[in-house]
Amino acid sequence: MVEQKQIPQFAYKLRTINRYLFDILVNSEMWFAKPDSFNDPFDCAINLDMSGSSQEEINVYYDKFLKSKLNEKERLILNPKMITKEKFEELLNKSAKNVIINKGIGCFLDNKEELLMWAHYADSHRGIALKFDVLKDDDFFYPSRRVVYTQEYPKYNYLKGKNEVAEKLIFTKSKEWKYEGEIRIIKPKSGQYKFNPESLVEITFGCKTSKEDEKTILEIARLKYPHIKIFNAIQNQRNFKLDFKENINWL
Repeated sequence: MVEQKQIPQFAYKLRTINRYLFDILVNSEMWFAKPDSFNDPFDCAINLDMSGSSQEEINVYYDKFLKSKLNEKERLILNPKMITKEKFEELLNKSAKNVIINKGIGCFLDNKEELLMWAHYADSHRGIALKFDVLKDDDFFYPSRRVVYTQEYPKYNYLKGKNEVAEKLIFTKSKEWKYEGEIRIIKPKSGQYKFNPESLVEITFGCKTSKEDEKTILEIARLKYPHIKIFNAIQNQRNFKLDFKENINWL
């Protein structure tokens, strides 16, 4: 994935300092959430478009694939010889969303510089950023892709592009979210997944992280992640940006 430029080598996770962060650091594991827990109502909820499909294609696909996924009541009320595009689209969207509703999705960033991300996901710069080397944990970071951001609501013909369903449903968002630079990892179901401690290569404290929180996290890092680098985010004095100063004496 890295070699094919689907994702960068390094992925970032911004976190508020709370018991969930300590679970991540102490247990070297991370929660992968269900799509319906996300804050964007369109996320993983894009409707599949049947407008480019012929009635013959719909009938064949229904008979071979979709019919077996319906309950008895749904099958009885349908005319197997002539299913309208509208009804087929309704059934297919229901089926597709049922498939992904219980998937586990891990959300990462492609950088740690974005001011808004620190504000939204790291407790207004009081939290931290975790940096992972994707190449040091193939199992944890597979499969993953960059999110695609688009101005137009995607038009998608499921019958002619079945292999692209995950990309459209899981990896497509409105361009309003483009500033996130999101990378997503997909797991079979939601839950906790272990990562290789060696893949966590850096911790960056926000420019408002308390000294007490820094001390606690450094104590954990000394025991669990002595190989990592430690940085502190600092407000740049001439631009709206963050600078990052390495702490070379933290051990």
